Amino acid sequence: MKKALSSAIFLIITLIILLSVLIPALLIFNSTPIYSSQGQIAGTGYQQLQKNEQNQVFRGNPNIYYNSSIHPYLEFLYNSIPYPLNITQIYYFNGSIWVPVLKNSIVVAGNQNIYLPRVAFNQPIIIVSSQANFYFLNPNTSVTTVTISGPSGKIPVYVTAFVINGSKVIPVSVQVILGANPSLLTPQVYYLNPGTYSISDKNGSTIFLQGYGLTATFQNWTLVGYGNLNSPSQLSTAFTVTGPLVLTAIYKAQLQKFNVLINTNGLPLGSTINQNNNQVTLTSLNKTIPVLIDSKQYYIGSNGIKLQLTYGYHIIQFPSYYNITFNYTSSAYQSAYNAVPIKNGLSKQNNGEVTIQGGQINCYQLQGLSTNTSKISVINSYTVFVNGSGKITANYNNNSIYYLVIAMNYFQFPNGVWATYNNTPVNGSIARQLLQVQIGTDQQIVLGNPQNYIPEKIYFKAGTNLLITLDYLNEMNGTFQFGQINASYLLSYPTNVTLYNLTLYNLYTPYNYSPKPYEGNYGIIYINSPTILINYQQWEYYGEPYQDGG
Repeated sequence: MKKALSSAIFLIITLIILLSVLIPALLIFNSTPIYSSQGQIAGTGYQQLQKNEQNQVFRGNPNIYYNSSIHPYLEFLYNSIPYPLNITQIYYFNGSIWVPVLKNSIVVAGNQNIYLPRVAFNQPIIIVSSQANFYFLNPNTSVTTVTISGPSGKIPVYVTAFVINGSKVIPVSVQVILGANPSLLTPQVYYLNPGTYSISDKNGSTIFLQGYGLTATFQNWTLVGYGNLNSPSQLSTAFTVTGPLVLTAIYKAQLQKFNVLINTNGLPLGSTINQNNNQVTLTSLNKTIPVLIDSKQYYIGSNGIKLQLTYGYHIIQFPSYYNITFNYTSSAYQSAYNAVPIKNGLSKQNNGEVTIQGGQINCYQLQGLSTNTSKISVINSYTVFVNGSGKITANYNNNSIYYLVIAMNYFQFPNGVWATYNNTPVNGSIARQLLQVQIGTDQQIVLGNPQNYIPEKIYFKAGTNLLITLDYLNEMNGTFQFGQINASYLLSYPTNVTLYNLTLYNLYTPYNYSPKPYEGNYGIIYINSPTILINYQQWEYYGEPYQDGG
């Protein structure tokens, strides 16, 4: 009995001892250490200071402007109570590396200028604050949105790329892969834990700057900030992060130049063409063709243009289609010239030949680029690779032809009748579009003067057939006198439609289409040369047509 009681007492004492040890241990191990709380509080406070500084700067307190003159400087202007800005370092890019400017940190607490070395002229700079904010500025810009800060505990890494073009620095976007992140374009901000990471430039060793017409090759990586860089001359390398830093991929532009002649083939620029056994002369009104070469526009004539192009890729963009307008000259239009009431767009030479201004348009289609040397490679219809002097030719073929149709009206009174007074024009080529024609199966348009004494000019593709379907009557209100007779209303009636072009059997005699409304059409106009069309109509008044001599 005593033995059993002593065993129970022993177990109770043991349990009390275990509880007195385990419970405090559990409380200790499951509680947050004081130093950990201090770290979190400090980290939160630090992040708040970063954000506060950013908010102040981006609200213009201070406004930071980078004046990149011959004597470059940073201008700090406050628009309210100054917020002290502690600047730990300023870097400028010298074409290969980021160079520090300050020997000691500077606290900006009022309006002031910080002068930079003259070698910083026209170079990008980076301002590093004591809160680990990075402010990136291109020449003659203000601080806007480029800052580096991130989640608490993460280190900002800013990745950018430049092309060195002689004494100039050109920011460019290249594809980079950092660690396990997806491919992104520079400039780019990453937020990383301390450690070592890989970075790779996916564009390869050669890039093309289309807007500059330059080809650049990779030179090296540079690092500014807190970290180390391994194998900087390799496209794929590794770097170690211990604090905020900037990684820059450096490219160098190829500046070797070659003499290149760029011209065209198949385009009659500023030239004359004889056709139909010299019965027709075409005189080109286009003396040049526009072309974009590396985003810069040029105008190329029949002799081409000579340029000095740098080694590498170049974009040469000729129009895919180009229209050339011709003056059309032929003696076959003498009768047309004599008949038309308005010589608008027509002229007659001493030898009797008549010129129709803009009588024909040829549409030429680009077939592609070619070159006369293996030193220049044609990549596609607009890209070439230049590695020596030579000639580049844009080849064109005539794709389609369009002819001018000059359509006009001619209103007149019957023989022996004329208006002794009219308050609006009634005779000659006055405005109305009365002749309805059908193109194809369903398209219908009307032809005639759009304004008084100004004929309509319209182009149709060669081979187009115009089916005349209606010739409308014309009504006119006004004040008219015919001797002792007063009238306020006139009504016209079609007489005929007279046509002049080279598709007629007799080149010197016009062809007349007489009204046949009961047949539903007046005939077909075939467009295979410039065409002059006169719609003759005769006036009636008081609703009754005049009789000849009446």
